[in-house]
Amino acid sequence: MPDLPAEAAIQAADTDLLAEITALRAELAAQQRTIPALPAEHDMRRITWRPWQQPPTPIAHIDLACHQCGHPGPQMLALGFVGSEKPIIAYQANRCPSCQEMRVYRRDPAPLTEIAYHPPLSGGGFPPATTTEETNR
Repeated sequence: MPDLPAEAAIQAADTDLLAEITALRAELAAQQRTIPALPAEHDMRRITWRPWQQPPTPIAHIDLACHQCGHPGPQMLALGFVGSEKPIIAYQANRCPSCQEMRVYRRDPAPLTEIAYHPPLSGGGFPPATTTEETNR
């Protein structure tokens, strides 16, 4: 005669393991989302992009949350340089680390002018992806 409490414990452990496997698969899928490509040139000027990074200091008067997926922020930031002898920051890109929605702006002249937009990737959304590779070169 089988031991019912032991079988129930094994079945509960199996259920827990299956739930953990499902969660890990979802996390892996989130990590493997493709980061949208940044434009290589604009207005016949070649753009050299720095790696994606979090902004150095959150700006208090700007809402950092993603309006598409609800990620609390901050957004990732990449700066684009133009010129070869004395490069200047002429572009910036902001990207949600969760749904990957991205906007690219020209910084000169002020105010910022949006030059490119990539909508959120399907399957994206809060909670955020935790990736080890946050660069786009």
